Amino acid sequence: MHKGRLEAFSDGVLAIILTIMVLELKVPKEASLAALAALWPVWAAYVLSYCIVFLVWLNHHDIFAGVNEVNARLLFINGGLLFCVSLIPFATAFAGETHWASPLAVALYGAVMVAVSLMFVRLRLAAALQAKDEAAAAHHRREAALSTRLAVLFVAGTALGWFYPRMALVVFAATPLVMRLRRKPGASADGTRD
Repeated sequence: MHKGRLEAFSDGVLAIILTIMVLELKVPKEASLAALAALWPVWAAYVLSYCIVFLVWLNHHDIFAGVNEVNARLLFINGGLLFCVSLIPFATAFAGETHWASPLAVALYGAVMVAVSLMFVRLRLAAALQAKDEAAAAHHRREAALSTRLAVLFVAGTALGWFYPRMALVVFAATPLVMRLRRKPGASADGTRD
């Protein structure tokens, strides 16, 4: 299969996921700043999840930029990744509706993020086997190691969430920040200048 077809399908799935998330946002019953401020957990969940889905999209593009052809292994692992990402709207709505105060909702959110991170590890390692050259393969292996560290961060946030649910939000929010700060300004995902 040509990788363009897989990328187009994946882009469509991610666009639908973002659409579902924005449709879950509820308007306050009264038009006041206090009513809007009371919904901060819902907005925080949405912003965090939007950032994560956006990073999924960026990393997905980076993965397939270094691959010539898509084999069955890549295809099925990509399907697993998209399945895990498709759970983000539910986990986001659940955590937001409980105002990040429910250990179960926070743990579920964290578990979904762990699953997404681990699927990225698998996808990166599979892409390393299909890479155009050794430099691209090494890049995928480095990114797989980073995704493993991010999964550990999400596991820590999930564990913390059982005792201090809102503190887990801070840990979860650190992940997109870590992803952004690890790259030098002006550098592309493969470390070259834009």
